[in-house]
Amino acid sequence: MKILTRYTIFSILKTAFVTMLIFALILAAVELFSKMDQIMHNSVPIPSLLMYIILSLPEYLMMAASISFLFAVTYYISMLTANNEMIPILNAGISPVRLRMPIVILAILLTAIGFVFQEHTVIAAANMHDTLEVELFGATSTRDTRNIVLSDEDGFLIYTTRFSESTGEIRSPVLVKTSASGIDERVEAASAFFDESKGWWVFTAARVYRIEDRNVTVEEHESFEEPLFDPEPRLFRSQNTQIDTMDSSTARDYLERLYVSDRSAWQEKATDYARRISEPFAIFVLMIISVCINYRFKKNVLLFSIIQSLSIAVVYYVADMVFSIMGHQGAVTPVGAVILPIVLTIVLSGIISLVGRKA
Repeated sequence: MKILTRYTIFSILKTAFVTMLIFALILAAVELFSKMDQIMHNSVPIPSLLMYIILSLPEYLMMAASISFLFAVTYYISMLTANNEMIPILNAGISPVRLRMPIVILAILLTAIGFVFQEHTVIAAANMHDTLEVELFGATSTRDTRNIVLSDEDGFLIYTTRFSESTGEIRSPVLVKTSASGIDERVEAASAFFDESKGWWVFTAARVYRIEDRNVTVEEHESFEEPLFDPEPRLFRSQNTQIDTMDSSTARDYLERLYVSDRSAWQEKATDYARRISEPFAIFVLMIISVCINYRFKKNVLLFSIIQSLSIAVVYYVADMVFSIMGHQGAVTPVGAVILPIVLTIVLSGIISLVGRKA
């Protein structure tokens, strides 16, 4: 039985990894050819271009993982049936459930690995890929934000027209310092950057308005510092960006603030975050589909098995899309938008398996 288990796991992993690599390289090639004009126009060096492709591979591997393992499991079991290898396995006293159990365990392990890979590799690589794209092609970062308003516990309120991810600067900031008596100070500047060594923001080309006893004094500074104003740059980045590219701690902090300030926006962002967390579960769901479907075809076992499994996979992705829209609109909770497609697909696979066995 150990030999059969090793053979099962090795066969599935071998097929899946080759399929994932092929899919990922095809997607990377498509992205590369779509930017061919920019590459030629900017004279991008070969080492930078190779790094750009390598940084895109983790995301593409994650995208291809679920379909690749669906195909690998379907191919393995259908070939056992088509080549009549299933007959001696069953005659040896190994039940179909026992045969499929290593695949279920493998699906759970791969899902856990996928979650770690998603949170610690895919997101980091995607951020580096985005930064490198700005450097090589001069593109606008998808994480640049506009029209940001922030406040803190020290009585500061700041408005800025834009936060640039590539430079870490805020443009045209207006900083207002308040107290119990009202507004004490207003700072208007051309730009500002976060000084890592000092731990606070430095304003350039600043005009400072100070209010004391109804008198206003105006001062102009080439460089102005307010040591008490020290929010981290990531807070500016997270106000209006895709939650898919945030690290987990930043995403949770962002959702906590958004829950208090804007409940409708929180519903949408929380749904996106829940779908991001659950993305590796697609590997588990599609492998379970492959395990549960009927392989008792008289002819063309591989062809009909793949068609059947892909059909159920389409149902899963369509259900995922529909419940995602419902989650954005508040019709279901963010957790429900993730769980319901999984439950629906697994139940459908079980029904098809039962019908196939009785047929």
